[in-house]
Amino acid sequence: MSREKQKRLKLRKVFRGLVRMYGQVAERKIRRGAGLDTLVEAMLSQNTNMVNATRGYRMVRRRFKTWAEVLAAPVGDVQREIAICGLARMRARRLQDLLRTILERRGRLSLDFLARETPEAAFEYLMGFFGIGPKTAAFTLLFGFGQPVLPVDNGVLRVVRRLRLVRPKARDLEAGRVLSPLIDKGRHHATHVLLFRHAKERCRPRNPKCDGCALVKVCPYGARRVRHAVNEVEEPAKRRLVQLARFVSAGVGKFGTADDESAPAR
Repeated sequence: MSREKQKRLKLRKVFRGLVRMYGQVAERKIRRGAGLDTLVEAMLSQNTNMVNATRGYRMVRRRFKTWAEVLAAPVGDVQREIAICGLARMRARRLQDLLRTILERRGRLSLDFLARETPEAAFEYLMGFFGIGPKTAAFTLLFGFGQPVLPVDNGVLRVVRRLRLVRPKARDLEAGRVLSPLIDKGRHHATHVLLFRHAKERCRPRNPKCDGCALVKVCPYGARRVRHAVNEVEEPAKRRLVQLARFVSAGVGKFGTADDESAPAR
């Protein structure tokens, strides 16, 4: 059996284990024309938590009705709306630069044409923008277009490394390229959501909850931790005599004090 087939079968086992732990994931409905919206939201989530990113995105959409208005607005106005995301001035400039580049290349502020491209071509197109990395590009294609790609953030990368689905030193770009073609059709969204939740709730960076995890049989990292915990036996500390210096003051002898009745006579 080839290594690719072995990984494909292992991914299916991992998926079934994750479903047993967290339940089925509802299918995501893709809204037509949501590609650019998704890309902007993904950009705002870089180096911040999703709560703040979502709030910042909603404030921008509430203040500006179209992306053309965002592009035409003074950078300070955009900055104020996304201040909650942090690094607001840099993000505001980068957002306007992105919109300006799309308009210059396509003649309109839309990414709808990516729905007709192959996942590989669409991914490379998004990666061509300054400030767009593998995670942001894959997130946009999966959530904005329903493309069969796997976004890999730090948590997902940690899980797939521990499962030995990728090399221990693989980065997000390599992990996404290796695993995306191996996931069964129609399961990319559910796989990403389940891996993300697993990384957050159980497969944490420190003190992961390997005991009772449904993936422990296919996870070398978890199996090793569980085995080590079982074999670890606390032994009582051995009591031993501490030999003191042969010649000390105040009548302290070799094995005890001079007035100790059990001490040997000198």
